[in-house]
Amino acid sequence: MNSKTLISLLKIKEAYGDFPETVTNITMDSREVDEGSVFVAIRGYQVDGFDFIPQAIRSGCRFIVTDRHVELPEGAGLLIVKDPEKVAALFAEYIYDFPHETQTMIGVTGTNGKTTVATMIHNLSRALGKNSAYLGTNGFMLNEDRYGSTNTTPETTRLHKRIQEAHERETEVFTMEVSSHALGLGRTFGIEYDIAIFTNLSQDHLDFHNTMDEYGYTKGLLFSQMGHNMKDRKYIVLNQDDPWSARYSKMTPHEVITYGMTPEADFHPTDIEGTLEGFNFTLNTPEGAFHVESPYIGHFNIQNLMCAIISEWLQGYRLSRIIAAVGDMAPVEGRLEVLDKTLPIDIIIDFAHTPDALDKIIDTIEPFVTQRLIFLVGMTGERDLTKAREMGRISTRADVAIFTPDNPANDDPKMLVDALAAGASHDNYHSFTDRTEGIEYAIDIAEPGDTVVLACKGREPYQIMEDYVKVPHRDDLIALDRAYRKYRRDEYVTDTDIHQ
Repeated sequence: MNSKTLISLLKIKEAYGDFPETVTNITMDSREVDEGSVFVAIRGYQVDGFDFIPQAIRSGCRFIVTDRHVELPEGAGLLIVKDPEKVAALFAEYIYDFPHETQTMIGVTGTNGKTTVATMIHNLSRALGKNSAYLGTNGFMLNEDRYGSTNTTPETTRLHKRIQEAHERETEVFTMEVSSHALGLGRTFGIEYDIAIFTNLSQDHLDFHNTMDEYGYTKGLLFSQMGHNMKDRKYIVLNQDDPWSARYSKMTPHEVITYGMTPEADFHPTDIEGTLEGFNFTLNTPEGAFHVESPYIGHFNIQNLMCAIISEWLQGYRLSRIIAAVGDMAPVEGRLEVLDKTLPIDIIIDFAHTPDALDKIIDTIEPFVTQRLIFLVGMTGERDLTKAREMGRISTRADVAIFTPDNPANDDPKMLVDALAAGASHDNYHSFTDRTEGIEYAIDIAEPGDTVVLACKGREPYQIMEDYVKVPHRDDLIALDRAYRKYRRDEYVTDTDIHQ
């Protein structure tokens, strides 16, 4: 991309020095730059990209974008702008030649269910034979190839780069989780969504948004930013059961399709039957009723699956073909996942970390608990602590509750578990400042027929500890190793597996 063309896109700017004739890449990470890169320095929560300009220059970068003046060596150009993040999105679109235009772009937002819905859409797209990309909490996937990701929604330049990589692999659909942080910070600037999906809204992230109204309206940016060009066939998919959907419906001129558990929704289930192997139901739609055999557990996963089915229907697939493909879908890792069903105890992991999500897990699991329910929950450090008491109360719906930290970061682990314990409604709870010890205790006290639920992390492969150091950690592997040793099974999970 010609540098002069990029600079000419802006009306208000200050340009100093000598810019390279062309650039091929744009990044906010100084470790990723080379001679063909544009480096955009933005102010972050923990670091200021401005401080990394010298490193970018040493790595060969000759095109710097920032909001302040800095002296650069000869042969380098400095572009000072009012809003570097917006400029980063604009430049990325031109450098990568608008790669989202070749793909159906689907954005999923909501407090709970984003990962499950986005993954279900990806898996259903694959079952229907399409090249598909997924981006979110579980990483970045191009068909079955998985790559790591540090945020639910990456920063602007990395997000655009991911879309470009998917375009190069000829993907037909790109499904991504859209977090409220991403919307509030402008990480999704420049992305044209074709389908936007809302799952639900409940208390979370009030450390960032301050109030529920601010949180809710920030989520609404996904719908209000869909544009007003009626030539573009875009669709909004809303949860009829959530009161915020009525507000979101008024934020966009595009057609709204609703789903929910009541007949008022365009898509709704009846005749629900379930076990820990999956739920079956009748799906009532504008085109008639269809029997669905689902490998997923719980009423909320019926809602999540309806989102996936609707997204494919909006892309032109017949409902009969979509529903036939549901049986070929892969499971969603770490979301109400039952580990090794041959064990005499049921061990279930899930990512739920809000009061509403914890309530729904227990509602789902309780009918299938034959003995005791042992429920382990963690409180995240440096996050909205006001939800801790309610999380502790909900956890003590179980026969035994276990409280641990979850990614404590620079917070005192004891303070985090005490905040959970403050909400306990009975005394049969146990607190551990080390999550691994809490998991091992849960398995140690479990007897045949008991159900153990490990909430909050799913298959997240680390704990964030002091100074934001990521220490390898896997809830599922720790639990399985303890269970195999307890029941004298031949197979063991190695310490290397757990801590890699």
